[in-house]
This record gives sequence, C-alpha cells and structure tokens, in this order.
Amino acid sequence: MTRDVAVVVQTHWDREWYYPHQTFLARLLRVMRQVVEQLDCGELHSFLFDGQVSAIEDFYTHAEPELAERVRAHVQAGRIVIGPWYIMADEFLCAGESLVRNLELGMSRAARHGRCQKVGYLPDTFGHISQMPQILQGFGIDNAVAWRGIDAPQSEILWRAPDGSAVVTVFLTEGYYQHPFNTEDWLGNLNTYLGKIVNRSSGCDLLLTQGGDHLLTVEGLQQKIDVYNQGQSDFRLVQRGLEEYVRSVQSGEQAEPLSVVVGELRDNQAAFVLPDVLSTRQYLKAQNQLLEDLLTGLVEPLLASTAPAWTGQYYPQHYLEQTWQLLIEQHAHDSICGCSVDEVHREMEVRFSQLHQRMVALTEQALQVSGFVNDRVSFHRDGMAPSPFADDSSVTLFNPSPKPRCGWQQVSLFLAGDAHDQVVLETDQGKILPSLLMYCEAAEEFQSPIDDFPDVTKGHRYTLAVQVELAGLEMLRCSVKGAARDSKNGLTVAKHSRLSASIENSFYRLLIDGNQLVIEDKQSGKHYRDALSLVSEQDGGDTYNFSPVDGEDYRAEITSFSMSAEHAIQVLELRLRLTQPAGLDMDRKSTSERVESTGVLTLRLMPGDDYIDCQLEWDNRARDQRLRLQLSLGEHVSHAGSDSAFAWIERPKIYADSTQVSGQQESPVAVFPSQSAVSAGPVGFLHRGLQEAELVQAGSEDRLAITLVRSVGWLSRRDLKTRGLGAGPDLATPEAQCLRKHQFQFAFSLRNPSTIDLLNRADSWRKPVTLLRGGGRGPFAQLELQNATLQVSSLRRVQRQGGPALELRVWNPESLAITAEFNSDTFVRTDLAGCVPEKFSVNSRSVGSHQIATFVFPVAKLPTRELGERSAHVKI
Repeated sequence: MTRDVAVVVQTHWDREWYYPHQTFLARLLRVMRQVVEQLDCGELHSFLFDGQVSAIEDFYTHAEPELAERVRAHVQAGRIVIGPWYIMADEFLCAGESLVRNLELGMSRAARHGRCQKVGYLPDTFGHISQMPQILQGFGIDNAVAWRGIDAPQSEILWRAPDGSAVVTVFLTEGYYQHPFNTEDWLGNLNTYLGKIVNRSSGCDLLLTQGGDHLLTVEGLQQKIDVYNQGQSDFRLVQRGLEEYVRSVQSGEQAEPLSVVVGELRDNQAAFVLPDVLSTRQYLKAQNQLLEDLLTGLVEPLLASTAPAWTGQYYPQHYLEQTWQLLIEQHAHDSICGCSVDEVHREMEVRFSQLHQRMVALTEQALQVSGFVNDRVSFHRDGMAPSPFADDSSVTLFNPSPKPRCGWQQVSLFLAGDAHDQVVLETDQGKILPSLLMYCEAAEEFQSPIDDFPDVTKGHRYTLAVQVELAGLEMLRCSVKGAARDSKNGLTVAKHSRLSASIENSFYRLLIDGNQLVIEDKQSGKHYRDALSLVSEQDGGDTYNFSPVDGEDYRAEITSFSMSAEHAIQVLELRLRLTQPAGLDMDRKSTSERVESTGVLTLRLMPGDDYIDCQLEWDNRARDQRLRLQLSLGEHVSHAGSDSAFAWIERPKIYADSTQVSGQQESPVAVFPSQSAVSAGPVGFLHRGLQEAELVQAGSEDRLAITLVRSVGWLSRRDLKTRGLGAGPDLATPEAQCLRKHQFQFAFSLRNPSTIDLLNRADSWRKPVTLLRGGGRGPFAQLELQNATLQVSSLRRVQRQGGPALELRVWNPESLAITAEFNSDTFVRTDLAGCVPEKFSVNSRSVGSHQIATFVFPVAKLPTRELGERSAHVKI
C-alpha cells in the first residue's frame, strides 16, 4: 500500500541565538526573497513561517516596500502560514500568564496580517508544561505538534492536561529539523527518514517538515518530489500545509487507539530536553520575573483599579500592548534560557532596562490620571493638584490583588529634609499602623515637571515593615509622620565572636555553631544542623547541560557574623567565603589556581512569622562551576513539589546520575523547574528567579538544592558526561561564566506549609502591597475574590461590548472544584480568548479541578470606593 507523505516546507526562525538579532534579521530578508520567488512561480505551494508572528513583523518593518507587499499578498492568501504564537517561548521560564498573552498577541496579530494558523506548533521548546493542552483549547486550538519531552510509541498521541483538556498531538519522532532535499544524497537521506517514521505512525499519512533553522528553501523541490514519486510506489509525496495535515490526522481512522500522555512532558529518551537552561545566566531569569511581577502585580491591577478615572482620557492600551510585546520577545527559548552568544544577552539586559522604564511610566500615568501625583507646576500653583516635587508625606497603601492581604509588608518611602528616628503611618481614621524602621539612608529625588524646570529634592529614604490588613484591591491613605533623628540608622547592631549566639521569634531560634547555621523549630523541638549552606561543584558542561567533573564539593565558610534587633525584628548577617578552583583547563581538568568568592547572607525573622526572609549578595569569582543553596530536610523524602504555569506539580525523587552517556543519550533529568515556590519534606521555599531545584542525598537525609550560579564558558560542547552530542554550535561564551556580583532573594519555612498556603505566601511575597505616593481622587473600582484556594494569574482592564471591564483570571491547584466568591454578581465567564464557550453557563462560578477560569466584570456594575472608605471585610 502506498503511504501519502505530507511535505510541509518550513523554517524555524530564532530571532537571536548563535547570531544576534540584527544579523539574523539581515539573513531573514534574503531567505524571504527566495520564498516569495518560489511561491510566485508555483514551485512552492505554501511556506510555514515557524508558528510565530514576531519574525514576519520583523520582516515587514525592515524589508524593502516592494518585497514586503509581495510577502503580504502571500500571507493574506494563506500561502505563507503564520501564528498562532507571537514568539516561540520557553514554557517553564516565563509565567503562565505570559504564555496566555503570547498566544493572545500572536493570534490577534496574525489575524490582522492575514490568517492565523490554528495549530499548536511547538517544535523546539525544551519540554512542555502540563497545562499546555488547556491553554491551547482555551484559544480554540484542538491540536499540537511537538517534539522534545515526549515518550510515546507512535507519532499520533492524545495529550491531556490535569483538568482533562486534551489535544490530538503529532509527535515529531525525529524532530522538526528535516532537510533531506537540501542534501547531496537527497534520495538516500529521504528514504532513511521515511524508513524511521513509517512504523511509528498509527496508519495516518506521514509528515516531512522540510527545512531547518534559518535555512533557505530548496530549489527544484517539486521536480525532486516528482522524480521520487515516479521512482517507487511505497510513498507518494505531496506538498501540503501543516494545518491541512493535522486535520487529516484528526479525521482519519487510526489502526489502533491513540496513546495518551498526561501532564508535563520532560522525558528525554527520544530527544534532549536540555534541562539545565533553567539556571544558565540566572540573572536573566531574575530580571524577567521581576518585570513579570511588576506588570501583572502592579501596573495592570493599578490600571484596573483606576478604571473609572480613565473616562474621557486616552487609556494607554497601545503602549501597554507594546510593553507586553517587548517582554514576550525576551521569552524566546534561546533568549530567556541563556543559551545564546554573549552579545544576545547583553542586548537582553538593555531591553529589560527599557521594560522597567516603560512600567514606571505606565504606573505614573495611572497615578496622574487618578490625582495621586501631578507633573505640572501650574496645576499646583492654582491649587488644583499636589506639587510635582512632593515627597511621601502623604501615601496610599495599595493591595494589587483581589484577594485580601494581611501581615507585615516591607515598603520604601522618601521624605525631604533631615532624618527621623521614627517614622509612623497614620490612616485617615486616625489609626497608627504598627511599623518598624529597618533602614534609613540619605537620598535625593530628581523630578522634571512637564511645564517648568526640573529640580532635585534632598532627603532620606526609609525602609519600613508595616503591619496592615487590606481587602482585595483596597487603597488605604495614610499620612507619614516622623521625629528628629540623631543616629545613623534605626538599628542597634551588636558584634559577636564565633561563640554561640542566637536570634529568635515565636517559631524559630537561629544560631551559629562553628561553621554551621543551626535552626530550631521551637514548636516541634526539631533541630536542623547545617540548615542552610552554599555548595559549589565544578561544571564541565555548557549553556544547556551541567556535566560533573570530579565529584568534589566546595563549601562556603562563615568568616564572621553579626546580629541586630530593633523592636521585634531579628536579623542575622553571615559573611561567607568560598575557596575553590579558578576553573577548568583545556583538558577540562581542575586548575591548581584557587580563587575566593565572597558574600553576605542576611536572614531576618519578623514577629509572629513562620517564614525566614533571606537575601544573599554574592561576588562570583570562579569559572566552570555550579553554586547551589542547600537546605536541610532532616529526612529522606520521596518527592518534591513546585509550581509551574497554572499548576502545582508533584514529582518523584530522582537523584542525579553521573554515568557517562554517548550518542543521542542525555542523562536522566534530576533537576526540576519552579516558578515561585518549592515544597520538599518540611521545607516550603519561595524565590524570585531561582528556577532550578533538585533533591540531593546527604548521608541520613535529603537536601533541597537550589541553583544560584552556573558558570560555563561554551554555548555547546561535545565532550559532556551528561549529553552525548552537541546541542548547538561550539562557540565560546565567556560572559556565561557569570563573573559578576549577584543578589538573590528567597524565603523559607520549616513548618511543612500546605500547597495552598505556600502558593498564597509566594504570591503576596512576589507581588506585595505597594506604597503609592499621594492620595488620589476616587472612585476606585473594587473587585474582591474571597477564596483562599484559587490562585490569581492576572487582573486587567479590557474593553468588552463597548465598555470597560475588569478581567480576572484564576486557576485551581486542587483536584476538587471550587466555587468562586466575588463581591459582585455581574460577570461573564469567558475562555482564554475572551469568547463565551458553550461548555459552561455565562455566569458560572464553578472552577473545576486544575482548571483555568476567566471572569469579566463590567466596570459600570462593580462597587467603587473612595480612599477614605474601608471594606466591610476589613477590621479597623
């Protein structure tokens, strides 16, 4: 029987990788000229432009107008196929909300340019999140095409998300990079490829994705197809579009039922998943998560809360969309993974800086339109608004979450003039909020009014811990008061020798015993010796994979420590030194030269808080090494859990295997990803940008290892223990050694927090109550979510049915359905694309097991609140 083979002509287009973006851009213009010429003459029937829209927009921006118009005609006719993604993102290193906005932006832009491909095309991402089928279905895409991470006997499978959503998936068993027609022995290579895939198919047509990374389309393709078809009868090759092929798979009869794969796909038996990109150039991950948090945890909620004030104003929708676009471009898998040449990542840091500037600007716009701040001297002179040079004498505490927040919040404020011994916040109702002064330093602010000369205001910046309870989206206006100050700072510091001394609160006692940090859980009486340590090992790997060298560990030693206490805050500061090999020599052996990396670890206990808040400043001086934070678990564990996009994933323990592998083998994957939280044994760990974790064996216990720095000098190498072949060009990347100063922020509990408590704490820690300058003009939209279990993904202002609305997206981490409770009964339930599906009623509150749910509330129907009013759910 003759088997049909769909020949899908394609390219995979990394915007940046082994060349920087501008170099690839010039190459793109050349490649597209040939594509257009072949489409014009009929040699090509269609061209798959990689399933992402960013490349075609790059092309339109820089191509000559005549060529751009020719391409545009083919896009509009569907012969150049684009979408659905805006960028081919790494699924584990960006937030779930970023993946949703990526697909939202890609599909809308693709439709604007012509037509969007309805195929969940994921050819080269380094494994797949568990909820991808649900995300795709949420945008009306019922299929996927993928490669890495899948382990299945056949090439057509059913991939199911934790909520039950499923997509028919074409498994590219030999990968997407197939270009037999480009090779000299194209007949032999084509037969070899078809021989590999024919027995993996369940009876459907076969697929050849003809093309590869940044390649020209082959000349004379149709003639070669005709020659091949005429020369044998086993296969019949036909040029087809990918979407047409996928539909034929979905509608065809299978020889046997489709294999079902469930959840996260990180298996590496069929293809490399390159797991250690989770920690390569960690500083990029931290910057990205900070900006994701600012955008979804401050900017968008503030724009949503101030929605009533934008009536008659120019809402910055386009500027906001462009901000999202710039952030999403950073998520390209070779970019955010840190596995590109150094120039690419230097440019990324510039773009991260630009993104921060844009978010500050968006925040300022929201504050100005609501009357919090003012940038016109004339308005202040006429008594209409506060001074453009105002300090933080009047502030507003803003809860950016629709869920209530309570407890200690760390805020920063600026006051003009001399320093104060004490700084207190008093509400409009005359209540003094409990507050503790943590730091004070001389500072100045530069302001440039839009209608007069700029100027500098001198004063001091204060960091406070404030205890407050706020309802969802609540704004609490306060006046800031202080007294004269004589001392340098608000902390009393006592120096100690290496003799035992301790800090404590009602939950923990921390002490130094020799070279170890010991933590006592005061309520259980359990002691964790060597509770937290920094451990380095040499790394002979590259930007994709860690590769052990000699198995020897190097531990940081405590050279000195100090303790401080002001009111009830307890602080332990450890000065650390790590003596280790300087790096590896040309033979990948340890050098005899030694270097010293140094740092300061600050651990803080707040009153009544069962989390230990930590900050580590570290100056890395060593090359070719992996530095990890290790936390004692006090026991052996069977599994660990962590959050991923819209899911909490429990994974069985896998110890690292350093056995040499060869060929297309990759060592079993032991490290696992995390968005914001990890759970192992009694430990609950919170972080920003520390996205690689592993369970390691240490005598009578397991320890949780969190990667801080991975220092490598090559994009790819071919002599690793942990991977048999190269993963890219063998190019030097000296800046990936990360010889720089780093700052890490994390917190942990030793009291076995539940998954829900850990997720809620991570959310409030990453997206905290924010101090806004001034006191704005109401009313402010109020939306409250009264479920502790449901996790908030985003809250934003959208335009629906001719009017503004607030869109709230949540997800359920548990296996039981949850009824969402709001302070408004007027809402519409939509899918991720903003449509109202038939599968649930318009106003359904039920959020199913592991389900993502989107609710849209018309602003006109929401309750509002003036700044002086308190929520009925908050005790005054």
